[in-house]
Amino acid sequence: MKRSVPISTWMLAGLALAAGAARGAPPSTSPPASPSASPPSGTPALAPGARVATGQAPVVGGNAAGARERALDEAMRQAVDLALGDMTDAPTRAAQAKAIKGIEAKARSLVPRYRTQEEGEANGVYSVRIEAEVDEVALRRKIDRWTAVSVSASAAPPPPGTPGLLIVPGDRLEGTTAFLASLVTALSPSKVRARVGDAGDLTVAAAAQAAARAALGNAALVSASLTDEGALRGTGRVATSCRATARLLAAPSGAPLGERTATARVFTDRADTGHTSCLVRLAHALGDQVVATLSPSGVGSGDLRVLTVDADVVEPQAISALLKSVRSVGAVSAAELQRVGAGHAEIRVRTRTAAGPLAAALSRDADALITLSDVQISADAIHLRARLRSPPSPQPGSNP
Repeated sequence: MKRSVPISTWMLAGLALAAGAARGAPPSTSPPASPSASPPSGTPALAPGARVATGQAPVVGGNAAGARERALDEAMRQAVDLALGDMTDAPTRAAQAKAIKGIEAKARSLVPRYRTQEEGEANGVYSVRIEAEVDEVALRRKIDRWTAVSVSASAAPPPPGTPGLLIVPGDRLEGTTAFLASLVTALSPSKVRARVGDAGDLTVAAAAQAAARAALGNAALVSASLTDEGALRGTGRVATSCRATARLLAAPSGAPLGERTATARVFTDRADTGHTSCLVRLAHALGDQVVATLSPSGVGSGDLRVLTVDADVVEPQAISALLKSVRSVGAVSAAELQRVGAGHAEIRVRTRTAAGPLAAALSRDADALITLSDVQISADAIHLRARLRSPPSPQPGSNP
């Protein structure tokens, strides 16, 4: 039979406890109640798949609204890039650099919702900081497709008769080790069969002999370095620069074919993301120069050719952005604006590469302010259409 405790007993006990607390009595030795697991009010937890990212864009012609949209695009690209960094390893990102650029170009489609945390204009630059919810399910499907494509591509034999290149480290620095695989990936779409090897004692003779044993006609002693330049004041982003050099050799003699150098610089929210992005961009810049040297139509060591970029343009800002894009290509020695008028701009380029690789590099790494289309190659001329990138239309579910 259960023994009931009269309610008056509970009331007297409660009064006694209250009186003891008022007199400063020592606290009870009974175990405390477990704290609530809910977060404090006013500090909402991040939604699943949410990333905090910052984007920036220059204000052109006083158009702050257009700059805000471009900064928002950049922030969403950064958020998707952070998600990719969490879902894939560095070798995968390096091997799928082209696919990642395609995903980043459509980052808005992978961000169904976002919340603006901070925004404003300072010194002609508009900055937006957002909490973006990335659709990780859709992103994972894209990554799975990479795997399927990579497996089928790896099974395909290299095209017969293509130039071969054994890429070996030119030093034992950490940046070089991470860079070699990225360079092989950057060369894969070109007519160069390339793979990474070990030169042993890191000498010219060892590199040439290793290339000969691997039945590859050329070798490259490659060195790369990374520099963390630190945080950019007031932006929450960090700068990373990188540099690479390739000494090209004929196997098995070790005769020099030329030395090529490329540099790159990126701005990201995290140093580790910056390292990967910088090396990928650097690999494409150096790869273009290597292809130009080894291909029959390429330029020999030390010689420069003159090319013409004939651009259909209407906005003055697009001309300056295009000129900046041409000068940023690693194989370009100099680029000067020769003529402007009648809706056209003519840029004279001194470069170590042919028109084809230069056009490919421009299409891939054009300035964020412009879009390039209708790219055509005619002898030593590149014809294209350059336009300022128009602000994208608002996406459903986004905040104004």
